[in-house]
Amino acid sequence: MKTPRSVETYLDHAVCLLPRQVRRTVRAELHANLYQTMLDAHLDGLVEADAWAAALRAQGSPWWLALNLARVYTLGAALRLLLVGLALGGVAYAVGAETHATSSAQELRP
Repeated sequence: MKTPRSVETYLDHAVCLLPRQVRRTVRAELHANLYQTMLDAHLDGLVEADAWAAALRAQGSPWWLALNLARVYTLGAALRLLLVGLALGGVAYAVGAETHATSSAQELRP
């Protein structure tokens, strides 16, 4: 059975926001899930084309899926980046505050 172009397009849209290193793996998992859903619909009496269409409908919007997958695969990296930024900002603030405190203390001495 050849995968219809509509399914390939759906898969492309679903993984478009993912990092390149996980895109192929996630796409293969999604394809396997869609294929199983199509087979189930085919066993229920639908012809192959209608079974693929039913599988796509059951999966939902590719854009909604893309956003959720991106959240799963990139939230950890974004959170780490945010924490590193906050830590560096805190260090910069502490160094700046220490520099200002030292300068003003020296100015007050006769």
